[in-house]
Amino acid sequence: MRVTNNVLINNMKRNLTINIRNMEKSQMQLATGRRINKPSDDPTGIVDSLHYKTRIKENQQFQENVKDAISWLETTESALNNLSKILNRVYELTTYGANGSLATEDRSALADEVGQLIDEVESIANTAYGDRYVFGGSNTTEPPYDKNAGVWNANANNDVIKFEIGVGIEIPVNLTADDVFQKDASDPSKRLLQTLKDIYDHLRGDNTVALGSSDIERIKNNINQVLSSRAQVGARINRLEMTANRLAEQELNFTGLQSEIEGADPAKVIMDLKNQENVYRSALAVGARVMMPTLMDFIR
Repeated sequence: MRVTNNVLINNMKRNLTINIRNMEKSQMQLATGRRINKPSDDPTGIVDSLHYKTRIKENQQFQENVKDAISWLETTESALNNLSKILNRVYELTTYGANGSLATEDRSALADEVGQLIDEVESIANTAYGDRYVFGGSNTTEPPYDKNAGVWNANANNDVIKFEIGVGIEIPVNLTADDVFQKDASDPSKRLLQTLKDIYDHLRGDNTVALGSSDIERIKNNINQVLSSRAQVGARINRLEMTANRLAEQELNFTGLQSEIEGADPAKVIMDLKNQENVYRSALAVGARVMMPTLMDFIR
C-alpha cells in the first residue's frame, strides 16, 4: 500500500508540475502577446518565424535602397531640368545673336549672359546628392569639373553606380558627365561645354555665320541629349516608385505571416489559462485525498 501511495504521489507531483508550467506558459503568452517566447515553445514555428524576420529585414533594406535611389535621381532630375532651361536660353541667345543687323555691343551683351550661363552649367556639373557628386561616375567624393582650371577632373569616370532593390535586382542610379555633357565625345564640337564656350566666343567676335549655322545645330543636339537623359531619369524614378509600393506590400505580408506564427490569440489564451487553472485545482484536490492518511495506514 505504501508503494502504491508513493507512485500516486509522484504522479501527482509530476502532473502538478506540468500544470504549473502550462499556466506559466499561458501567462507569458498573455503578457507578451506572443505564442512563441522561446524556441522550445514551437521548434518548427520558430524556424519559420526566423525566416520571415530575415525576409522582413532584407525587405526593409531594399526599401531604404529604393528611397536613397529615388532621392539621388530626383537630385539628378532637378539638375537636368535646370540645365534644360539654360540650354534653351542659350539657344534663344544664339538665334538672336545670329541676326546680322544686331549691333556689336548688343551681341557683346548676349555674350555676357552666355558667360554667366556657362558658370551655372559648370556648377550643375558638380551637383551633389548629400556628399556624393552625381555626375562623377564611381568617384563620388571629388567634383567632376574643375571650375578654376575649366576642365573635367581626370578622376571623373563613366562607371555606373547600381543599387540593389530586390533579390538579384539592381538599378543604375547615376548618369555620368559623358551621358549628360558628352565630355568624352570624340568630336569636340559635340561636347556641351565646348559648344557653350564656342557660342560665347562667336558672340564676342561677331561671327554670325557660325552662330547661325553650326552653333545652332550643336546647341540643338546638346538640348536633345539632355532631354534623353531626363527621360532616362524619369523612367527610373517611375520604376522605383512602383518597386517601393511592391516592397511595402511585401513587408505587410511578411509581417502578417510572422504574426500568425508567433502571435497569440488573447481569447484562446485566456480560455486555456482558465482550463489549466481548473485542472490544477482538481489535481490539488485529488492529491490531498491521496496523501490523507487512513486508519488502515496507522494499523499497519
